[in-house]
Amino acid sequence: MNRIFNKKHMKKFSLLAIIFIASIFNCTLIFAKNNVSKISMDVVIHDNGSASIKEIWTGTFDEGTEVYKPIEDKNLIVRNLNVWVNNQEYIPTDTWNVNWSFDQKTFRSGINRTTKGVELCFGISRYGKNTYTFTYDIDPLVKSYRESDGFNFQFVNPEMSTFPTEVNLRIELENGRQITEDNARIWGFGYNGEARFASGYAVAFTTSDMRNSNYMNVTLELFKGLINPNVRVDGTFEELVRDVALEDSAYKEALFYENQYREKSAFEIFMENLFFFLPILLFVFGFVAAIAAAIKRKMDLKKFYKECNYFRDTPNAGNILVSHALFLDFDLWNSKESNVIGALVTKMINDGNLEPIQERTYGFFGNEKVNTSLKIGKEPTDETLKELYQLIINAAGDDGILQENELKKYATKNADRLNNFLDSLKSKGQNILNKENAYTKLFSKNLNGLSDIGMKELSEVYGLRKFLDEFTLISERSVTEGVIWENLLIYATLFGIAKKVLKELKELYPDRIVEIEHYANTYYISDVYFRTLYYNAVRNAQAAKMATMAAKGFGGAASIGGGGGFSGGGHGGGTR
Repeated sequence: MNRIFNKKHMKKFSLLAIIFIASIFNCTLIFAKNNVSKISMDVVIHDNGSASIKEIWTGTFDEGTEVYKPIEDKNLIVRNLNVWVNNQEYIPTDTWNVNWSFDQKTFRSGINRTTKGVELCFGISRYGKNTYTFTYDIDPLVKSYRESDGFNFQFVNPEMSTFPTEVNLRIELENGRQITEDNARIWGFGYNGEARFASGYAVAFTTSDMRNSNYMNVTLELFKGLINPNVRVDGTFEELVRDVALEDSAYKEALFYENQYREKSAFEIFMENLFFFLPILLFVFGFVAAIAAAIKRKMDLKKFYKECNYFRDTPNAGNILVSHALFLDFDLWNSKESNVIGALVTKMINDGNLEPIQERTYGFFGNEKVNTSLKIGKEPTDETLKELYQLIINAAGDDGILQENELKKYATKNADRLNNFLDSLKSKGQNILNKENAYTKLFSKNLNGLSDIGMKELSEVYGLRKFLDEFTLISERSVTEGVIWENLLIYATLFGIAKKVLKELKELYPDRIVEIEHYANTYYISDVYFRTLYYNAVRNAQAAKMATMAAKGFGGAASIGGGGGFSGGGHGGGTR
């Protein structure tokens, strides 16, 4: 009897579990037929502090009569709403009635005044897949404070009826001045993603789907002299805007623990955020969705790699930083790190910027020890190599010869400087790709976020990695004769497979063993110095440094919490 009872209850439990899991995957279908897959925003800040904003909403719309966006701030003037759907222009109306029928709203737009502020409204006009483009002006967006100018603005509201899965935001100055970490600070709140500086813009973007409780608040501080806002506030930006926004955020935690000389463990931060910010159901849904997205991404990358042709030359026009950025962002091999410093040192040795010196010494019992040093040679012409070259000069001291113990001491004392240098290498590579229009989604790590140019650049990196991995299996061994191995071993070092490649070269070409041993010697020397630099300074400080730099406004990961004291925004929006 108990066994029957248990079986019955087990069946019921299994059925409930299946229904629960199914409901998670279909919740978007249950709660809303309309879907906004992507929102792109371009913000142009005028010299007087006002701004012109362009938004593009892409999605599927199968019910309701209108799209709307609340801006609940009566201190803002919102005007000049213009709308297009699939390039067809709307007719602006002076008044808007939310109770109008579908036909009355078709190809019409207007601003609805509410007790809290305004709603930007326009008709859905046609059901199906649509791209809505709308522009409007806000005055003021930026205000002048005692020490700087800036704002904390909510660009995407929580609790939208059609919540966007992806958001990209770009902010620029109308006067053409670039916004960089040299003249601005930025923080992002309410979403999983980043807020940073790129190619002269301030940008914010999501890296995973937004949920109902998410929002996108961006705080931007501009140093004096970039613009001249009309609205002046008697107080500091730090006290009135930044500190209020950082309250209850991960940024404040990072700054607190930096001041306390203590780094909070990732587990502690995870547990606090889990129980404080996320409802359990959203966490479960997000976890399952993240796993599904990661599996799909890995399958897409594997298919792309399989279809790539061998590439037997230096990829990406010889720009190691571009290869470095692509290798990290599309890491199919779980490398998690790029040996970019080792690759750069290898190139400098090949180019004569550094000269290896090896000295053998013998202990009391006759045991041999090889001491390796690097003698400073001619200065590189490449700007990035010049930076590394100068770091090596500083570490080497007056004699111009860098020994491993000297680099270890220098790395320990100058961890921040070295960490900043390493961080900049990937950003420089991404910015080069961005200027080449390699992305369709800003700094995307998915194939669908790359343009044809980006796919070509990635295919060269994948194609070379594939060639280096498989060249011993290629039936026509003669294809390797024309390859300049001295150059390709720089990239083998970057990929972390130089040792394997050198071993296979020795087996394939025993008649060229002297030449290959020369390559091997160069690799082993660069590897020693890379590991000394990376493990004694950079990697140990990297996690804490990144969090602290983001907290100080230099750009980086956004904070799920915080962002209070914002202007604009509010709650809701989407369709109705």
